[in-house]
Amino acid sequence: MPSAARSSQSASSSSLELLTIYEVSKILGSSLDLEQTLREVLRALSYQLQMQRGRVYLQGEDNRLRLVAAHGLSKEALAQEIDFEAGEGVTGRILKTAMPVVIPNLAEEPLFLNRSGGRDDLDEQVASLVGVPIKAAGTVVGVLTIDRISDEGTGGHFGADVRFLTMVANLIGQTVRLHRTVAEERRFMMRETFRVQKELRPVVAPVNDVVCTSPNMVDVLAQVHRVAPFKSTVLIRGESGTGKELIARAIHNMSPRKDAPFIRVNCAALPESLLESELFGHEKGSFTGAQKDHKGRFEMASGGTLFLDEIGDISSNFQAKLLRVLQEQEFERVGGSKTIKTDVRLICATNLNLEEAVGHGKFRADLYFRINVVTIHLPALRERRGDIALLARHFVAKFGKDNGLNLDIDGEALEVLNRCTWPGNVRELENCIERAATQCRNGTIRLPDLSCSMNLCNSSVLFQYRTMGAAVGGLAPSTSSVATSPANARLPQPPAGMPSAVPAPAGTNASGNGASWPACATGCSAGPAPVCAAGVPAKPMPASAILPLPAPEPAGGPATPAMARPVPPPQPTAASVPDLPADEPESGPLRDRLLWAMERTGWVQAKAARLLGMTTRQVSYALRKYNIEIKKF
Repeated sequence: MPSAARSSQSASSSSLELLTIYEVSKILGSSLDLEQTLREVLRALSYQLQMQRGRVYLQGEDNRLRLVAAHGLSKEALAQEIDFEAGEGVTGRILKTAMPVVIPNLAEEPLFLNRSGGRDDLDEQVASLVGVPIKAAGTVVGVLTIDRISDEGTGGHFGADVRFLTMVANLIGQTVRLHRTVAEERRFMMRETFRVQKELRPVVAPVNDVVCTSPNMVDVLAQVHRVAPFKSTVLIRGESGTGKELIARAIHNMSPRKDAPFIRVNCAALPESLLESELFGHEKGSFTGAQKDHKGRFEMASGGTLFLDEIGDISSNFQAKLLRVLQEQEFERVGGSKTIKTDVRLICATNLNLEEAVGHGKFRADLYFRINVVTIHLPALRERRGDIALLARHFVAKFGKDNGLNLDIDGEALEVLNRCTWPGNVRELENCIERAATQCRNGTIRLPDLSCSMNLCNSSVLFQYRTMGAAVGGLAPSTSSVATSPANARLPQPPAGMPSAVPAPAGTNASGNGASWPACATGCSAGPAPVCAAGVPAKPMPASAILPLPAPEPAGGPATPAMARPVPPPQPTAASVPDLPADEPESGPLRDRLLWAMERTGWVQAKAARLLGMTTRQVSYALRKYNIEIKKF
């Protein structure tokens, strides 16, 4: 009878193990989340066969065993990273030997490290450990361990547990291998996809004389390549000196019209009457001096490209005449009646804000929509600083080639050039390199050879007048000026940290203390000992080196006789301007300097304005802007 009971118990245990194997196989094939799947397997082992504290360790790329799934551990233990070297502890020995291990009593096992915790009750009950290797294709990839808890001491037959766990470990090993194969194939497909996309990505071919590596200029060149094969009208926009004509030539040279003429017309350089004759031509005798028939630029550019530079400066009357040519591709010469057909691709360029001009009625909206078909925006040099060093070396090599010299530029000089704001953009950089090349010695342009280090950089003087609403040297006027009384020019609002955009009179600096120096285009802080962007003291300039430009005309129109000659601002005297104390914050935020000046002058705005080299109106505006409450005594 006892043997029959044992047989019945064995059959029941075998049936339960078979059912558990079935459940484990279903769990392993139910999800692609490997860690979650392994946790469900350990939960099934605990529920079906009372195998407590199950753990699955998998070997990583560094050959260390890491705990990836556990059942019966606290949240604190699960949050820790638990790993073993091969041969370290019981788990490491299973990995190293690839053999199952049975420990009847963990409390008596010296190799047991209890690194994962959760076994602090070994003195109260007997815990046995059964561990088997997880194999895939004959290679050990991990370890599966479970605990058997007993209150009656060591005992039991662990052979059945070893056989059963070996079957479970084999199922886990196949699943791990499948997951890793799928992950590797996915990584391979992603690498292949990236490689194919990179090969199919259009490579922007270089454009003659265009030196660039910055992303925004590479995008411009890509746009040039896309638009060049077509006949569409192109509008190139950007500040003066950014290379608009160079881009226009590149579009022509890459188009099917490259063998036809490329005709350039600077609309701002010709008066309206002469511009009409230059563009449309004239008949003999149409006006005084017309000795013979003259072909216009439209007629000369037939079959090719006509580049109209500074198109925003043409008059309203001529805009109407130009509009008909663009729409109908036909025109009549000045003094003639014969209609001439032409096939011209038009490329226009401007540094003005055409939308603002249209809004103010200075540029026809219909002409704007006609020329604004494909727009290419050229970034300013300060927006593509990654190209400054490349352009500088290009201009150095060009100057050396033109003059039969072997020139170079050192790193410190390049660092200074990288910190400049370059209001004149690439054209200003080229001129700066040429000036420095004429001053350098031993064939290398160094920091002392640069104009800004010698305090001879005058670009910011023009740039300051640009903010006053006047186009100086081809720089487009800014729209950020504020109108004042009719007797004065519009003055810009000062940016934070700067005193005033208006150049100081000759012989005075921005603080009005009588010292003389020119402003530096790098935007560095000027002072009695001007320091450029590189932090190198500059050489002082004579007081007569830079004369202030005449103030621009007011926005209302031409100056009246009383305003024909601007009156220079009064020179501050020693009595009106107090000596600047040593603790003046010569640089820094405008708010701090403003508070310092107001406290020094007893909160009198006029005196504070003289201290800061500003007008009273500008001080009042700054006080309101920064919400500074005026103290009253």
